[in-house]
Amino acid sequence: MGMLFELLRNYAGFYRKIQEDIEANLAEPDVERREGGEVFATKVALKLERSLSDLKQFKKMASPSVRDEDIKEFAGKLF
Repeated sequence: MGMLFELLRNYAGFYRKIQEDIEANLAEPDVERREGGEVFATKVALKLERSLSDLKQFKKMASPSVRDEDIKEFAGKLF
């Protein structure tokens, strides 16, 4: 059980780091220093070991109009 806890804690830290990277990029006041949308999205997709089209699907899944069945089907494809 301890190993599972450590694994989940590591995953949480990994996703928290990605979230912080995204927030830092969005908060960058100097537009010249901010990474471009497509380049940044590609970097995030690579960190998540997903394609850019998979990452774009995440955005669709965040819509309140998406049914739970669709989310479960999409989540099943991620792992």
